[in-house]
Amino acid sequence: MKKLVFLFFAFAMMQVSAQNLSSIASSASSGSMIENLASDQVKNLTKKLNLSESQQQLVSGLVVSQLKSEKFQKLLGSLGADKLMGSSNTSDNTAEQTDKIQSALLGDEGFQKEMGSVLDKKQMETMKSYIPR
Repeated sequence: MKKLVFLFFAFAMMQVSAQNLSSIASSASSGSMIENLASDQVKNLTKKLNLSESQQQLVSGLVVSQLKSEKFQKLLGSLGADKLMGSSNTSDNTAEQTDKIQSALLGDEGFQKEMGSVLDKKQMETMKSYIPR
């Protein structure tokens, strides 16, 4: 009986240890996930708004800071990391997820305000046409 209890506790401790390692791995990869998502968003915004290289760098910083915010962390969690990183079904699904993230970014008043300091007048007008209503 003592051996059985000992084995049960040893097994339970291995499970806890494995969970701790997986949470460390997922938190380390979330930074690169955010960088990848931000890169996709900047590429998309560059196409839509015709951003210069210096604007791309500034927008990249804005996008990363938004994606790290609590609001966007909840959104990203609801979308699922596997879907966001393209490991699920199709590229159509990935494009749909990218569009959802971009809609949330463009719909955020703080992001719009920050973009106003980066974009010129024509680019701002173009961006406004992409803001979800």
